Parts: sequence; C-alpha cells; structure tokens
Amino acid sequence: MRDFRDAKAMAQTLRASLIAKTVAISHSESLELVSKMFGVADWNTLSAQIQAGRLEPLVAAATHATEAGRHPAMPIRDLVPFPGGIVPFYTDRAKTIQTLGRAFQSARQIIVAIQRSSDVDEPGLADVYDVGVLGSVLTLDQLADGRWKALTQIHRRVMIKDFVGEADGYVATVEVLEEQPAPDVPDLILMKTKAYFAGHLFRQKVDAAKQGDPPQIGPPFERIRDPGRLADMIASHIKLSIPDKQALLATLDPVRRLERVGDLLQGNA
Repeated sequence: MRDFRDAKAMAQTLRASLIAKTVAISHSESLELVSKMFGVADWNTLSAQIQAGRLEPLVAAATHATEAGRHPAMPIRDLVPFPGGIVPFYTDRAKTIQTLGRAFQSARQIIVAIQRSSDVDEPGLADVYDVGVLGSVLTLDQLADGRWKALTQIHRRVMIKDFVGEADGYVATVEVLEEQPAPDVPDLILMKTKAYFAGHLFRQKVDAAKQGDPPQIGPPFERIRDPGRLADMIASHIKLSIPDKQALLATLDPVRRLERVGDLLQGNA
C-alpha cells in the first residue's frame, strides 16, 4: 500500500463485503474500521501516517501481532469464520459478553472457538473443534433486543489446546498454526474454481430475484492468485454444513484447500 487511496479502496471493499452479509455501514464507518484494523485510533491519524510514509510499521504490527498462549475466547454456534474476513458475531450469553467486553476494552485479541454442537450452553474443551481462529474485536454494540454484536476481524488459524469457562468469561490456550507455503498454482485450477464460484454467485442472484430479495454483492475474487486466500474467501461465502466448513478451516495445505472448495462448488452446481 503506497498512499491513502489504497486504504480507501480497502474501505470500499470492506463495506461491500459487509453489505453482502446484511451488515450496513456508511463509508465513513468503513474508513474508521480500516483504521482499527491497522491499530490506529481513527481515519485522520491513519491517513496522516500513510502520507508521512509511516504505514509499513503499522502493516508489520498488524500482521505479526498474533502470539501463542492464553487469550480471551468466545464459543460460537452454527458458523465457521475464515482468516481475512470481518465477521459480525451476535450473542446473549453472559460469559461471552464479558469476554468480548474485556477484549474490546483492552484492545486484546480473542480466540473464536467453533462448537461441535449448538445445543451445549456451557462448552468446554471437548465441545469445541481443535482448530479455531484468532481475531480482533473492532466494534462492540448492544442491540435493541438485548443481544450484543461484535464486528471481528479474523487474522489466522490456531490450534486450541485448552478452553475453559471462568467466572468472568472464557479463556483458551492456543498454538499458532502456520500454513504450508503456497506453490505456484496451475492456472487451470484457479480458473476452474473461479468459474464454479462465479456460477454459484449467479445462481444466488437468480434465486434472490425470484424471491424479491435485494441482490447480494460477491467478494472481489477475480484477481486473487493466492490459493489459500482464495479458498478462504470462497468458503466464507458459500453455504456448507458446519463439518464441511470446519474441515476446510483445518486444511493447512492451501492448494488442497482450494481443490476441495472447487469439488464442493462443483458438487453443488
């Protein structure tokens, strides 16, 4: 990223992605969220640092801020988030609300653990999948119905070694999972997967039009060549069972993950 125009493009992409998830935000709000993603208080400060040529340290800090160890944690049901996305989480569970509040107020990262069953109200280690994700809570708001909404940036995969509920919330001990290096992917694999996904998005738009729903905005996937990033982006936008999505999250080989996504898209065609 060379200047503030690139950060503005990030904000536009972020806004379109959230609208696709039925989360409406203004352009100014998206600019503030991009600033928080870089660990900066507000957009004016971020744009000033970019123009002064001081963005590189911010990017490095945002990229390498994740560490193994003990973190605040939240269990989620019926959803598998993928790295690179910004996801709205909704909860009315007291311990989860306490955990989110602690993470948000202290600008700490949070572990997101996916429950094996949505029927468990007080999950422990045996009730969550081994592979989860680490993220940062960007915004935390209470809704009119009493639930809380946490807009969370997802950074990377982690291995959950321990997960417990304490008096003031959940905590998890994790190890960082390093993705296998991505080799050059044959153009045929990339083109086929993108074609399957484009067809999937088209069918979604047709179905939405038939039901009178507003059209959904697809993610900007056309120019992406990184197989892991492309697989995660597609996986977060298609309807699959929780076990299927969790299996994709746990696949560290980026090429194998992309091939599996292509197989699932083709099977649903």
